Amino acid sequence: MLSKFEFDALAEWHYSEGEWNEFVTIEKANKKEDNIYFGIGILVLSTIGLMIFRNTSFLTALTFAIPFSILIPYLRMRFSYKHLKYNVKKPFVKIYENYILINNHKIEVSSTKKRIKGLKIIKAKNNLQLLEIDIQWITRKGPTNDEFRVLIPHNKISEAEKLVNQFYKKV
Repeated sequence: MLSKFEFDALAEWHYSEGEWNEFVTIEKANKKEDNIYFGIGILVLSTIGLMIFRNTSFLTALTFAIPFSILIPYLRMRFSYKHLKYNVKKPFVKIYENYILINNHKIEVSSTKKRIKGLKIIKAKNNLQLLEIDIQWITRKGPTNDEFRVLIPHNKISEAEKLVNQFYKKV
């Protein structure tokens, strides 16, 4: 039997195609910047790690590190952010207790393996505001996280603030 949360959305937001396309442009730029830093981190740490732990030369370590520093961020962007598409007809976001539904793409945010670490409203370009949901899960090397951001419609700012306040009351 499905719980109450499977039926009742905490928030349901609809957008025009223009609003959605503007959001996708902003969010893809944010994700691209995140992935560039991620790739640089992989490049630096794996090069140093290979040189220290495998006693390789700098050029050999760099030769192995470069493909991973490009491939991993690319695959992360390609598979993790399928919901960021342009020209979606009738774009929408539904926020539930355990997941977010973005144009029929389900993103799990809370389960036995994942939890919501933080929730906040951030300002973006063009006077837009985004709801940032920071998801955390445990790996063998310790906790890791990712952020998902959704556009807050101008007439739903108070609803988003209420969501943030309710989240921090629970925590």
